[in-house]
Amino acid sequence: MSPSFSEEGKQQMIETPQLFLIPTTAEELPRLMEIEQHPQNRPELFVSTLEEHEFHRTDENYRLFSIYDKKEGKPHEMIGYAMVQLDFHSKTYLLRRFAFLKKDSGYGRETLNALLKHCFEDLGFNRFYLDVYPHNHRAIHLYESVGLIHEGTMRQNYFYEGKFLDQMLFSMLRSEYERQNN
Repeated sequence: MSPSFSEEGKQQMIETPQLFLIPTTAEELPRLMEIEQHPQNRPELFVSTLEEHEFHRTDENYRLFSIYDKKEGKPHEMIGYAMVQLDFHSKTYLLRRFAFLKKDSGYGRETLNALLKHCFEDLGFNRFYLDVYPHNHRAIHLYESVGLIHEGTMRQNYFYEGKFLDQMLFSMLRSEYERQNN
């Protein structure tokens, strides 16, 4: 059993000052897909089908989180989601995607920091990484500001709406996280 599951085999919730990252239920998948398809999010994300999300929700190598804002210390409204892919052998943590309906609230930074902590402190993994399209300046600024390192660019790696798009790789190693947080 992976370290991010409780003894009962349930994925654990992550709490931050403003947010709850809660394991996604089947009932939340339509809302997740609504967030994914939102016009502000769609150009930046690879979109999955309902069946693919159900697989991500239930496979032990993925974590699918519904992100709720807090009101009076309790989950209030589902405002985003995050999908993570885990490689337990190589101890790598791939942030596949995360998105929000509400922008400019600090939710992205808070979620990213919570996922970094989850990767390195809760799971004891060695590497956190993600990819981003070069035109997504807002995300790139966020990734650099929390200490992720640009490793390189996969040229014309993804085909979307008739065009090949580059994807930039960003990562952080456990040693870098520890230096930054000690």
